[in-house]
Formats: sequence, structure tokens, C-alpha cells
Amino acid sequence: MTQEQDHALLQLTDELKRHLADIVNGVQEAKEVRTAAYEQVELLSKKLTAMLKGRELLPRRTLLMLDMAANTLENEASYAKEPARVTAMANAIRMTLGLILLGEAHEDRKPGVPRIV
Repeated sequence: MTQEQDHALLQLTDELKRHLADIVNGVQEAKEVRTAAYEQVELLSKKLTAMLKGRELLPRRTLLMLDMAANTLENEASYAKEPARVTAMANAIRMTLGLILLGEAHEDRKPGVPRIV
């Protein structure tokens, strides 16, 4: 990975961290879902999986951040105003983490299309 790609990954990760913190804080403090922040997380997650696709070395900080956010949302879901939605958000974040670990991207998985590995 070039220095320019490393810088882009760092910027993307920092922005993702900010939006994840916004989501988690909203659920923990106000028991609400911050839709705009979650939409940004979805967009940035897709970019992140595409950027990390196929890499053997992964940034632990990013993996830990995704895991912690998903765990916190799962733990707080029962106290939120919309528990099913918070659980779905946690599952989506966990899927992003899984895709990164598999070396895949969101675009690799198309609903209704069988996968040949």
C-alpha cells in the first residue's frame, strides 16, 4: 500500500470513527437512532471494505473500533426507543467487520445471486 493510500485509509477511518461515536452516543445517552450518522456509516463502511479488500495486513484499530461499536449497540438495543433498528445497525456493522476479515467488499455480495467461491 502506498503512502497516499495509507493516508486515505487513515482519513476514512477517522471519519468512520466519528460517525460511529455519534451513533453509539445517541443510543447510549438519548436512546435514539441518529439516522444521518448511520447513513454515513453505511457509505463509509462500503468504501472501507473496498479499500481493504484482499489485504493480508489489516489495521487492528479499525477492526477493534467496528467490534466495539457493534457490541455497544447490541448491549444498548433493549433500552433504545427502536430496539429492532439498533440491533439491525449492530448486525450491519458486524457484517462489515466480517467482510473485512474475509477479504471481501459489500459489492461482492449480491442478494439472490449464488456465490461461487
